[in-house]
Amino acid sequence: MIHRVRRAVHRILCLCVRREQQDPDSAHAKYLEQGSPQPESSSSSKRRHRLWRPASLKGTIFLIAVTMLMIVQFSFITRNLMPYSDTITNARAYGTDLSIAPFRRRPTSKTDNRLKHHPESKNLQWDNNVLWINKKPTFIISGEFHYWRMPSQSMYLDVFQKMRAMGLNTVSLSFNWGYHHVRKDKLLFVGVGRDVQALFEAAQRAGLYVIVRPGPYIDAQASAGGIPAWLLNSKNIELRNLDSEYTKAWKDYLVALMPIVARYQIDKGGTVIAVQLEHEMRNCDLYPDAHKYIETLSYFIRDQGIIVPVFHNDMNQSKSFTPSDFPGTTDLYGIDSYPLGSHCGEMAKNFPQVSDYRKYLRTASASSPKFITELQAGGYDSWAGDGYDDCARRTSTQYVNIFFREAIAQKFTMISQYMAAGGTNWGGIGSPDVYSSYDFGAAITETRLYREKANEQKLLWTFVRCSPSLALAEFVEDSRMVPYSDNPDVFVTELRDPASDAGFYVIRHNDTSGNEGSQYRLIVNTVDHGVMQIPSSGVLSLLARESKIFITDYAAGPKLTLVYSTLEVFTWTYFNGKPLMVLYGALEDLNEISIKNAGHIKFNFYKIRDAKLVKFKDFGSKVTELNELRVLFALDGEQRAVLISDEYMILMINRPDIYRAWAPSLGNYVDPSLSIANQLIVLGPHLVRNISETGTDNKGLEINGDVDLESSDGGFVEVFVEDNYEHFSWNGEKIMHFRRTEYGSFLFEVTRPSANLAQVAIQPFDTAQWAAIDSLPELNSGFDDSAWVKADKQVSNNKYFPARMTPVLYPGDYGFYSGVVLYRGRFTGSEVSGINLEIWGGKAFAFAVWLNGKFVGSFPGERNTDRMKREMQFPEGAVTEGENVLLIVADQMGYDHYNDAKDDGGEAHAIFHPRGIRLIELLPSNATVAKTDFSSWKLQGNVGADQYDDLLRAPYNEGGLYGLRVGGHLPGNPVSNWQGMSPIITDLAGELSRNPRKEASVRFYRAEVSVRVPQMMDISLGIRIKGVGIRAELFVNGWQFGKYISDLGPQDEFPIPPGILNTLGKNVVALQIWALNNTAMAGVLEFEWVRYGLYSSGFGPVPHDDYHGWYVDRTAQVAKYDTGK
Repeated sequence: MIHRVRRAVHRILCLCVRREQQDPDSAHAKYLEQGSPQPESSSSSKRRHRLWRPASLKGTIFLIAVTMLMIVQFSFITRNLMPYSDTITNARAYGTDLSIAPFRRRPTSKTDNRLKHHPESKNLQWDNNVLWINKKPTFIISGEFHYWRMPSQSMYLDVFQKMRAMGLNTVSLSFNWGYHHVRKDKLLFVGVGRDVQALFEAAQRAGLYVIVRPGPYIDAQASAGGIPAWLLNSKNIELRNLDSEYTKAWKDYLVALMPIVARYQIDKGGTVIAVQLEHEMRNCDLYPDAHKYIETLSYFIRDQGIIVPVFHNDMNQSKSFTPSDFPGTTDLYGIDSYPLGSHCGEMAKNFPQVSDYRKYLRTASASSPKFITELQAGGYDSWAGDGYDDCARRTSTQYVNIFFREAIAQKFTMISQYMAAGGTNWGGIGSPDVYSSYDFGAAITETRLYREKANEQKLLWTFVRCSPSLALAEFVEDSRMVPYSDNPDVFVTELRDPASDAGFYVIRHNDTSGNEGSQYRLIVNTVDHGVMQIPSSGVLSLLARESKIFITDYAAGPKLTLVYSTLEVFTWTYFNGKPLMVLYGALEDLNEISIKNAGHIKFNFYKIRDAKLVKFKDFGSKVTELNELRVLFALDGEQRAVLISDEYMILMINRPDIYRAWAPSLGNYVDPSLSIANQLIVLGPHLVRNISETGTDNKGLEINGDVDLESSDGGFVEVFVEDNYEHFSWNGEKIMHFRRTEYGSFLFEVTRPSANLAQVAIQPFDTAQWAAIDSLPELNSGFDDSAWVKADKQVSNNKYFPARMTPVLYPGDYGFYSGVVLYRGRFTGSEVSGINLEIWGGKAFAFAVWLNGKFVGSFPGERNTDRMKREMQFPEGAVTEGENVLLIVADQMGYDHYNDAKDDGGEAHAIFHPRGIRLIELLPSNATVAKTDFSSWKLQGNVGADQYDDLLRAPYNEGGLYGLRVGGHLPGNPVSNWQGMSPIITDLAGELSRNPRKEASVRFYRAEVSVRVPQMMDISLGIRIKGVGIRAELFVNGWQFGKYISDLGPQDEFPIPPGILNTLGKNVVALQIWALNNTAMAGVLEFEWVRYGLYSSGFGPVPHDDYHGWYVDRTAQVAKYDTGK
């Protein structure tokens, strides 16, 4: 009866209304005119989905009357028939016809079709739904990468190719101001790790758009959130407001950076598409003058030639700096989303419920695309934490599967994950909240390897990238409004593109943290059938913590449209003149595919075994009255199957096997906007980087990729490509034997490079010739510290946490901003028993104290302790009648990265937490003795303080211990007068001369080791350190790439990227080891290479150029500090 009512009303409407014409100036209309792939619609479908309006006043009155009659009739029906929700709930016999469901409404578009853009930009526009790049709707799929955490620019392309291969089309780049602005008068945008032009060019070559996040403040768990340490320590400085000195400093920085960015904008032939203003700055009283500050920043960036949209990333849904509230200041609005919490140790053990942003964004982002500027893809870990493998487990494939799809359900069309690739906090570039590794549990590890969730992302993002209709799709309804499933435990969100009628159903459980799967049937809305159930018989399965996206009326070109599919779409392309669609899912489950206008086309169903077709007959198929072909099947134990006809080909891959499917674009320089015509399908290898045509006739195909040499998988590569190619090569080597499969693909085997493997040579450290030196000669009473900096300041520049004594003993006031600092204080008299000390160093910092060369005591560091107040008693006999010299060695762990101007749950102005001694005073031996004061203080940190002699690695690389001051870590510096001694302890008693003694001390070790990795091989290497009671710093070719704290951990393995590590020759490896007490030895129990991966790679050899600046001559320093030892 409902059907009859609906048809009757439909006929009446046809008599009294006429079709409303689509706005010819709308974005959708223009896109359709450009020939975007749309489904072929039957006349009945066009009638059903037209938008109507009355043709006259009579028509209007008549329409109202008919509508009221329909409501009355429908009310009568629903009172006398089982309610629809009950029908769904009680349809568990799975034989009930659910097609009587009421016709569901179409999405009512509220898109502002008037595209917005900068007056000078012709290639980038936006409406409230999506970015339009070169007049195409573009779903932005981005990931964060910190180039400054991988100062080996040869590896940028490696990471970017891996990001592109896992489906991303954009990279988000946070620029670390402090890394480039090494001192007040020195800005560096050239050289190793700082050449941002090389960064942009690598992104462009890999086929990635770029989102630029220049700060000035970036957080990112960087030291001082990226604010230069010299600025942080300026007198009475204020940050992130209109302070004149701060404003001048960031303008100097952006004047140097932004013109480079401007040259790489999309309208200038580059790939930069957006620029962020500041970072998570809320427009509230936490940040005085925030509005004026952001406005000043925005206008200044525009003045540097930026014509792409600018935006701000908000936190906690505070509606800060939205385009509607701040027109002219921001163009887009983004939010950060960390469903599990951003810190590894504080992450939810179980999945939380997904957040609902839709209602909030209706007002906060009414005029711009919905944008997640940071979608959690891992978390940062702290000293004594659980380690990044644990963090990766909590943001595993299940997390990616649910929360990334849910972001699509929430109608975000700009999604940037944080982080896409891990990095290293080399030197002191990180804040005290993080240790040397910044792996983040990301899809691409710190060692540049794929985690499993990288492949899980690939499944989703490759589908999104080939589906422009998804970018245009609008929210229709979800399970809170309409029962989309017969199982109330299943939650469904429907999205639909008004232009093409393509439907997208995002399916998950109501309880995303549950541990039980469900069986269900889905109610969908199709063009030709209206509301219907799928599958037509049987049930679907949804695993615990699983999400899927099912499609309806999905077009793969003009010849293939899926009415629906219970397998998910991976991608599609053209193959030998017809569309090839790749689907995936659990093939052993019951699955159904419905193909539009295909009932008259002969097809065959095959299983694919060993690249051969095996006829499959155990399936059901039927042709509907609308000439649809429906195929129902279950393929237990099969990896692949295929439907083949003269008009189309549908390749189905079992979910466990889909991870080895790739969809690269043709060309050495890839256009980030995917062209289906240039996309190929490749199956088999560990990674496909890029594919290009070769030969004068372009009949050759060069494929670059990686083969995992430690995997048991074979080396077979299968390429679905047009049959006009006559020869193939893999990583530059011509394939001599390939064959054509029965279904048209090309298949060949990649030989494993056994000859190259035999040439891999990595010298063990215990065979190296080690040299060692005492790195704490300052313990000697005759040590000459006349060249040290005299501490004579009476007032600190730090107005928020001023020193509680004079002279000021904050190293930052004297230009020492990173690493270990030494303090030598002098006093005269013996009526002293100890010291009262307050010292600040950041979380996990340590210090040790000696008087006249005798050890007083130490603090080894604690996870959450960033300052220490302690009374320390001098050992008996340490104090002399004459001059006494107190030596304090203290580590600085970087500056805090938080900067709230007012208390917001933590200490206000935390970024200004000082480093150094805030108070020190001598304790009298008894109450009757007059107090003794220090007569003088000297400080020593890195060579030259803020006038660095090693600008290549400045300002974060070094501290002030002797071995570094004389250049023991730098290639080329002589060590001929050093003692022959290995850091590897072979005698735990410490009695042999070849081992250090058990005492609180610091020793510096250095050796040359050879590493040879043949061309076309990629071996990820690191160094493992284990010891007891020590803090160690690892240097490779001058770069500090690891800080090891034995009492805290968790890190004891330190990856070294190629480029920093010379994989074609000699390497200078150095260790600075600090024994923290008299029971420890300044040596290690283990010091050995760790291999993380072994690949035959198409990336090619990584140069280790002898850059100017790698060698810094410190022979003068040796002469200076050798006197008086």
